[in-house]
Amino acid sequence: MTTTLRELFRHNRWANEQILEACRDLTDEQRATTVEGTYGELGYTLTHIVRGESWYLKVLTGWEPPVRWEIPGPWPGIDVLLERSRYTGDRLTETASQLDPDALLHTDGEQDTTWVVLVQAINHATEHRAHVATILTQIGIEPPPVDGWTFGAIVE
Repeated sequence: MTTTLRELFRHNRWANEQILEACRDLTDEQRATTVEGTYGELGYTLTHIVRGESWYLKVLTGWEPPVRWEIPGPWPGIDVLLERSRYTGDRLTETASQLDPDALLHTDGEQDTTWVVLVQAINHATEHRAHVATILTQIGIEPPPVDGWTFGAIVE
């Protein structure tokens, strides 16, 4: 089970990196694109994905991000988002299997178990990567494959 959990978070980190890299050369106008049924503007969605990863890591480990981006707010840039995403992705991968799954954590005035926060971290990123893929498709850009089959073929 520990290996499975680690691989789920390795996939999550890799998929986030793929989707961010796919958006590297977008124009300001393209990043401002939104499609009904998605989180919002493409650039905000990318920031939201990485900001969420930071929040989950904070809840799970107490780590504080050096900068908290506001949404809406200034575009931090792909390189900044990638740097943070790689850091949080690595830390989540390292710590997920070391945590007590039934420990109670404080999440915005609520209490949730560690396993619920871990499930939500994966679900959150997956949902918003799908939003980014939808917007990319609508502006004529083929989104990268970020599914488990592709990841499995790459790492095996």
